[in-house]
This record gives sequence, structure tokens and C-alpha cells, in this order.
Amino acid sequence: MTMTDYTMAGPTQHERNWAAVAHLTAVLTLVIAASTAGLGHILGLLVPLAIYIYFSNRSRYVAYHALQATVFQAVAGILYVIAASLAGAMIAVAWTVAGVALTLAAGVELVGLPALALFYSAYGAYLIYKGQEFDYPVLGSLVARSVGRGSPGSF
Repeated sequence: MTMTDYTMAGPTQHERNWAAVAHLTAVLTLVIAASTAGLGHILGLLVPLAIYIYFSNRSRYVAYHALQATVFQAVAGILYVIAASLAGAMIAVAWTVAGVALTLAAGVELVGLPALALFYSAYGAYLIYKGQEFDYPVLGSLVARSVGRGSPGSF
């Protein structure tokens, strides 16, 4: 079939089948890439590329679709690597920020709260030593009731 016959008659069913197979090799590429943690993606690209090479002098229709499939799958693979890299970087940043925030929160809880409690107790001791009344908020009235004292500060 000459090129003139081809353009007037359109692709044969055989050519359409091979062109469709070239596009469907994306499934094979995906399976190979998934089973090899992405490393086999290049192997999957060899199939549509082989179809392109085989049909490059036999059918421009099949060669066109096979080359399209090869380039599309290669670009999709590159975009996937970029997206996975960005996702990994975002996860690393999120873990780092969360780690720093949790460390600071733990520092406040494990160091700051005991220091505050110690300071407040020392303040209460100081007030009592000076002859002033001191009651812890909320706890003072609970303890006053349990020891039969009418209200905090009334001894």
C-alpha cells in the first residue's frame, strides 16, 4: 500500500489494532513499574518503542500512535517522580514541623508546668510566712470544706 492509498483509504483494521495495542501498553508499563517500585517503568516503555521501530517503515499510522504512547508514558513517569518527590518533601517537612512542635509542647509540659507549680507553691509559702492568707484557686475551697473550715482564709 502506497502513502497515497493509505491517506485515501485510511488505516486498516490491522493497523488500528496495533495502534490500540501501543496505547494499551500503558497497562503493562504500570504493572511492571508497580511490581518493581517504579524502577521497571523504563522496561515498560520499551514495548511501545519497539512497536514504533517495527512499524516506522511499514505504517505511519501505527508508528505515530506507538511514538505518542511512548512519549506519553515517559512524561507520565517523569511527572509521577516529580509528584512523589514533592509529596515526600512535604511529608518530611510536616514531620519535622510536628516533631519540633511536639518537642516544644513536651518541654513546656515536662519542664514549664513543674517549674510553674514550684513557683506558685513558693509564692504561697512566702505569703503565709509574711502572715497573709493564701489559698490555691479551686483547691482551696474544696480542701476548706473537707476539713470543716467555712471558707478559704477563715481560720
